[in-house]
Amino acid sequence: MIGKIINFGRVTTNRVRYRYFDHFIFIHINKTGGSSVAWALKLPFEHLTALEKIEIVGSKRWDKCLTFAIIRNPWDKIVSQYHYRLKTNQTDLKEIPISFSEWIYRAFGEKDPLYYDFPKMFMPQTEWIADADGRILVDEIVRFENLDEDFNRVMQKLGKRVTLPHLRQSKHDHYRDYYDTETAAIIHTCFKKDIDNFGYTF
Repeated sequence: MIGKIINFGRVTTNRVRYRYFDHFIFIHINKTGGSSVAWALKLPFEHLTALEKIEIVGSKRWDKCLTFAIIRNPWDKIVSQYHYRLKTNQTDLKEIPISFSEWIYRAFGEKDPLYYDFPKMFMPQTEWIADADGRILVDEIVRFENLDEDFNRVMQKLGKRVTLPHLRQSKHDHYRDYYDTETAAIIHTCFKKDIDNFGYTF
């Protein structure tokens, strides 16, 4: 199954890199500021779950590395995702725009394949970094809401001095302004694992 997700030409190169050079592994969850981290640390741009990464590098290498990921308030993350997909015209969202509320209904409520086109990008952040039993597999959790400070804490553990740029920032109003009671409830249902595990509230 993983072979269907990953470009094997790139995986071979990455495997060498992860095995021999880096002493850390970053799990890049979409719309959490991961592009900035990948750029700062000169990492390949990829969206792999912890389990997929372990399959590539092996459990021994994984256990030897400091592993980390960035998480984000789900309601805020989804507003950013909507704006990014609108900007980049994913699923023709720019050419044939629909409101944020309708997109929530269709992508997360109904899982309409027209908008729910890549399920991995819509799943709870917990599923990116946990095993089948729900056990969190990464060593360090960086919160998007405290990105610079948390990232610096991880870099200190690695003995690195890295400046974190802020790339691909989407500009929008506060996330609460986008929701009504029903759409907020849909995200609560879809991201209940994140809410329970990381204590996020609307």
